[in-house]
Amino acid sequence: MEPTRSLGDVANNIDSQVQTLTVLVGENLGYTTLKTSMTLRQFIDMSWVANKSNNSSHEAFKEEAIAQRNLIPAHVKGLAQYTLMGLVKSQIRIRNKQGKSVSEEIKKIASSLPNGPYASLQPVVCNIRNCQFGGTDLQVQPIKDRLDIDTGVYKVPLGQRQLLYVVDGQHRRAGFEQVLDFLKDVCRTYKYPKRGIFSPSSYNGEIISESENDFWQDVLDLALTRSTLAIEIHLGLNAEQEQQMFVDLNSKSKTVQVSFVNSFDHADPINKYINDILISEKILPFQPSDEDQSDWHKDKGQLKRKDLKQINSLLLLGKTTSNTATPSIIEERSEFGRKFWNAVSSIKHFGKDGAKAKTISQQPVVLKALAKLSFDLGYGTPAIRDQQSLSKLFSEIKDGKLIFSHENEVWRSLFYNEEDRNKKFPGIEEYIYIPSQTNLDAGTWDEDNKWVRYGSRHNDIYPRLGDIIRFQLDLPPRPTVKKSIENNEKEKLAKELIKDLHFPSLE
Repeated sequence: MEPTRSLGDVANNIDSQVQTLTVLVGENLGYTTLKTSMTLRQFIDMSWVANKSNNSSHEAFKEEAIAQRNLIPAHVKGLAQYTLMGLVKSQIRIRNKQGKSVSEEIKKIASSLPNGPYASLQPVVCNIRNCQFGGTDLQVQPIKDRLDIDTGVYKVPLGQRQLLYVVDGQHRRAGFEQVLDFLKDVCRTYKYPKRGIFSPSSYNGEIISESENDFWQDVLDLALTRSTLAIEIHLGLNAEQEQQMFVDLNSKSKTVQVSFVNSFDHADPINKYINDILISEKILPFQPSDEDQSDWHKDKGQLKRKDLKQINSLLLLGKTTSNTATPSIIEERSEFGRKFWNAVSSIKHFGKDGAKAKTISQQPVVLKALAKLSFDLGYGTPAIRDQQSLSKLFSEIKDGKLIFSHENEVWRSLFYNEEDRNKKFPGIEEYIYIPSQTNLDAGTWDEDNKWVRYGSRHNDIYPRLGDIIRFQLDLPPRPTVKKSIENNEKEKLAKELIKDLHFPSLE
């Protein structure tokens, strides 16, 4: 018979009865660690992120050591959307396996999320601060098989003060919280939250159907009960050791070249478009380069994958990042993209050996200008959308009337000051506006090689190259540029009027 205990004994011992983990005991470079898995909800409930913001806002943690940077909200949201994508795909697979139908509205949900052939969550690294180094004071109970032989698996009871301090994975943890909050909100209100991590591209703000809500309820159940996270737990590290591990895990790894990452990333809709359309259909006259560096004197007429991704993001989304891309949006605009690249590929020397020395169109910043101009004319705001001008742009490129030769002096117009530029290219003053305090650093004209080489500040340069293209094709100026020029003229006039005013001195 179990010995009786007082209520006081139970109260004193309650800390050891909060959670029992089933673990594998291992060694990481000679130090004892525990490896386990738990559901996303369990991980959130049992863990703490010791960053400055969290510790300072909670009385119980104000004196705790800080061993984490503060959260980056955009990174959290991206991981939340990735996790939601994985859960949605998993639930659809479960329905298919069970022989249940997958409705068109659910398929539309899936097509509005990023897609890929596989999704997984990277293991998280934590530290239990409230135990002795190496966990020598933790109680363990071996799990034996039916022959009473140790399996190498143990049960470890943890108290409520023995939290898992997250060393590597705080953004994943915050992303999981956003996913669970989103799913609970949708299931409770039958609506997608206005500022949530996701809503289908076709959503109009109305109450969703019962079947759609049932699907999200299934996804929530999957997240709460069946989706588990692998965790490596270090034991009893002090503040200095935990901080060092954070630095080592986040700074010692070798960064993979962006172009190489893009060649492997099949979930990103823009990368998928590049692979499945531009490369597979041989629309591009070259094989993209997986290297991030390039040498003009060894130019093979290739574009780097990282540049291709930015160019196509500008073309199909109007921005240099693909964060808002979904399969459905890219599919809707895929034919538009084909027309653009078919026109660009017809440019003389484009994609050929030594192309950069023969045509400015081989420079990524020029292609960004063409891509953004095309997007604005095709999908921009009503003030700048212009299908007639878009057709003219594509036809002038294909017919060779828009000349991308280095000898076409208008491409050097950003290198001149305002007075010389306006004098040399009459009418361009209606298209180009560069505030006097702007350090554009547009590039240089190489007199020896006879080529135009644009600078590295692409975000400042490509919109103005788009304006130069508008000028050459006699398209309407950008409304924002037109307004800036008008405001500048008003300011000049006001300054002249003030200068001419005469105030007699008071006697």
